[in-house]
Amino acid sequence: MKGRTNRRHWIGIFTALAAILTLAGCDDRVQEAADNAALAQAQFDSGNFVEARQSIQRAISARDDVPEYFIILARSELALQQTAGAFNAYSRALDLQADNLEVLQNIAELGLQADRIREADEAADRMLLLFPGSARAMLVKGFVAIENGRPEDAKRFASNILQANPNDEGGAILSARLSALDGNFDDSIAEILRARSNVGETEALNATLLEVYRAQGNAEGMRSVFPQVVAAAGQIADYRLDYINFLYKTGDRSAARNETRKAMQSRPNDIAMLASLSRLFHEYDASPFSAAQRQALAEAGTRASQIAVARYYLEAGQLPEALAILERPLSQEVLEAKALAARILLAQGRKDAADRMAASVLELDPRNPDALLARSARRLATGKLDAAIEDANVIVSDAPQEYMGYVALANAHLAKGSPLRARQVFERGIDALPQSTLLIEEYEQFLRRLGDNARVRSLYADLAAAAPSSVKALQSLARVCLEIEDQVCLAKADRGLDAARRSFVIDDVPGAPRARGIFSRITPEQICRTTGGVCTAS
Repeated sequence: MKGRTNRRHWIGIFTALAAILTLAGCDDRVQEAADNAALAQAQFDSGNFVEARQSIQRAISARDDVPEYFIILARSELALQQTAGAFNAYSRALDLQADNLEVLQNIAELGLQADRIREADEAADRMLLLFPGSARAMLVKGFVAIENGRPEDAKRFASNILQANPNDEGGAILSARLSALDGNFDDSIAEILRARSNVGETEALNATLLEVYRAQGNAEGMRSVFPQVVAAAGQIADYRLDYINFLYKTGDRSAARNETRKAMQSRPNDIAMLASLSRLFHEYDASPFSAAQRQALAEAGTRASQIAVARYYLEAGQLPEALAILERPLSQEVLEAKALAARILLAQGRKDAADRMAASVLELDPRNPDALLARSARRLATGKLDAAIEDANVIVSDAPQEYMGYVALANAHLAKGSPLRARQVFERGIDALPQSTLLIEEYEQFLRRLGDNARVRSLYADLAAAAPSSVKALQSLARVCLEIEDQVCLAKADRGLDAARRSFVIDDVPGAPRARGIFSRITPEQICRTTGGVCTAS
């Protein structure tokens, strides 16, 4: 009996001790979370947004039930222009605090931008329940109504906003966009100019004016406002690329090249932007840099910009220029430069040098796409077909955006006596890269060898559908239609070419989410749908 009493006594002591230790552990975690949150707030206030994000993530790891922590994370993500991350963080905060105005506003506005229309609509509804007459909530509701094909509802929200405050910027923007969707461009422009005279030239009003001019096809209007939009957008690459495309499209090559240099100076390590610039060069400008500019880039450019520009010159067949830009990184034994140089040397016919360069890269990086492209081509040339296929398969798997991977794999299958497999590879590449004129030109050569002119025609029709603003794509379609004497095809190509010349947009990659809200495009399809027209793609 005494033994049982002692056992219960010690069990009680251990249980109490465990509870004390657990509470102490919890206190430690709470304090750790609070310390990291305070640090994150201080870092955010001083502009160190990356560090703020890291610190608040540590706080959340220690304690994930404090809405203020997720709000700090969301603000950090917003400062870093990470829309999806900010939306997700605010969503977590909303789960913990359903009546926070900042959270609701941002869920509504970011949800609209991030293609989370249902969540945006629900957040706006909740705002209007908690804060009746909220102009920001009604603005979101108006844009959601446009997205859902309910222009009359959108007009009602615009009217309610402007009745409460005739100078409300968002209400003016929504009203002007609705006028443009009705085809009343003059009224739309007048509304924006009136708002600008009342509240000043804000980023949103200027961007809206730009989009109305764009929808109108008014190049001079766009030219008048584009510099202000680019300047206000600061480091947002999309507007700068948009401007460069516009300048090229309107024939101002000198200004386009000047803006290109500015873009590269402002974001010299932005790989996505550099790749987009290369696509613009392929479309508009075979020689975007002077000899002096190439020399300056070779001597003082960033590694990312040197490799991107050298890659463009390789793709354009300007091999000495491509190799010269890589001189400095090659002297520093940079692997990416050596791998690309192997392809350039091979294209120049310097096979032994290319072999040595590729081998030195693959010894350290066995899956490097450029080095594998060089080795696959050499293996194909020497009859090592299975090995060539093996290399090309790795490229297609690891670097699906490299069009030459599909070309290498298709050529190897063709050499092995399987044109069907080669065709399948090309079709797979077209599915992945429907706007790649370089891949399509390679596929055209393959189809010509097979005598399949019908697929050549449909290939360029597909390209024109994927890139309807590309004059080059429509010219290629017209060339093929004229060659096979298909008058229906030629008439369609001519209509498309006329539209492409008047279109001042960079075509989105198929499947890319479309921008929504204040900074979104006013598309011909939206105008057609709103005005009750018969909307067709032809």
